[in-house]
Amino acid sequence: MENAIQTAKKARFSDALEGVTLYSRFFAKTAIRPVAVIEVVGYMGAAIGAFYLIDPQDPLLLMLDFPWVWLVATALALRYGALMGVLAGLMIVLAWELLYRGYQGNGTPGFPVMLMSGGLVQVILAGHVRDVWANLAVRANGINGYLNDHLASLTTAHYLLRVSHDRLERDLFTRPATLRSALEHMREITALSTDPEVLHSPFRGAQAALDLIAMICQLGSATLYAVASNGQVVDVSYAEVGTPIPLNRDDPVLKDCLARESLSHLKAVDAEKLGSYYVAAPIIPVSGELIGVLLVHQIHFMALNHDNMQLMRVLLDYYGDGLEKYQLVGQVHRLLPQCPYGFAAELARISHLKQLYDIDSSLVALSFPRSGSGDLQFQQVIRQLRSLDMLWTGQNDERQFALFLMPLTEKDGVAGYMNRIEAGLQQTFQATLAEAEIRFYSMPVKERDADWDLKMIYDQVRAA
Repeated sequence: MENAIQTAKKARFSDALEGVTLYSRFFAKTAIRPVAVIEVVGYMGAAIGAFYLIDPQDPLLLMLDFPWVWLVATALALRYGALMGVLAGLMIVLAWELLYRGYQGNGTPGFPVMLMSGGLVQVILAGHVRDVWANLAVRANGINGYLNDHLASLTTAHYLLRVSHDRLERDLFTRPATLRSALEHMREITALSTDPEVLHSPFRGAQAALDLIAMICQLGSATLYAVASNGQVVDVSYAEVGTPIPLNRDDPVLKDCLARESLSHLKAVDAEKLGSYYVAAPIIPVSGELIGVLLVHQIHFMALNHDNMQLMRVLLDYYGDGLEKYQLVGQVHRLLPQCPYGFAAELARISHLKQLYDIDSSLVALSFPRSGSGDLQFQQVIRQLRSLDMLWTGQNDERQFALFLMPLTEKDGVAGYMNRIEAGLQQTFQATLAEAEIRFYSMPVKERDADWDLKMIYDQVRAA
């Protein structure tokens, strides 16, 4: 009830304020301007004086068939408005009182009531029309001014939008647009090579990985160093972009990074003066041992923010996990020796990202009957594999299965994926998942014991 009363009071106050504003605008527009008064008095005085020179016995030319003096007053009313028209009419009446009252010539008429009243009505009507159209013109000018300002702001916004679109388009062509595509590129970089030197390198694909991180995180100059078992940075660079600088072990950003074994940057360190590095990011694989550090000498000013630093950490940890694929695969192969090498390694890496950054991923399994239509449906689903997903297929005497590892895909993403699968089956085979006897299983990738979850869903799909 009190809220309703307060609302009503506010509404009445707003209405009263709006009324005061309208009245103030009306009086401001209709106020008598001194310049206009002087001009009206001057023009009427000049007109009456000219008429007096033409006919001193009839200074207002009232004896003629047309009242020319009222034409002058009407013109002034159209120029200055109704109030100034009334002023001009009153000057005509005053002039008659001064010039005609007491005039002793023959044929002098009395006070022309109808002429004077008709003239006054005429100038008032003309002035009123002028005031109405003047108000409309002022309103139209105000609207046009607002529209011009709005158009100017829209033009500026459109220009800025076009510039930003061009920049985003250039960025799209030069670097991955999403974390999904970035991890896909990093997975390709850390893939095993048949070159023995690459296999035994402590930082496999380091230059390509650093080039990718530099593009995504807008690094101008950076260097990748190894870290010895005693925690000291080895003065040997494995990869670098931009202009390299000598290693400075006394830099406060580097010291803070090594002490906390976490990413450190200039904003997080209370340094008295600018050191050698803006960012120092450690490389810590799933084993938990600090094996390297990325030192950034130059970085785009707008890129030194929390989101960009978090993205750099994710990419470096994902890269570091890829360097220990043998250990990652061994954890899964102890339970599932038949699991494909890449599938097992990716599962361990995704589980580690879940543990570090709470990035959701999912395991999805689909079981198809061994039949003509089942084989076609199985092949169609396989062809819809997304770029970042990993696939493991198998079969038994009665059924065949496809097990998907979906990084960066939460529960809602799995539901959307299954909706697309079912829509494709309905369009091609006119059958739903249930009608095609396709069985579906899914579970999230946990931060620990992901290998046991994989074994659980594998046993389910094999037993189906």
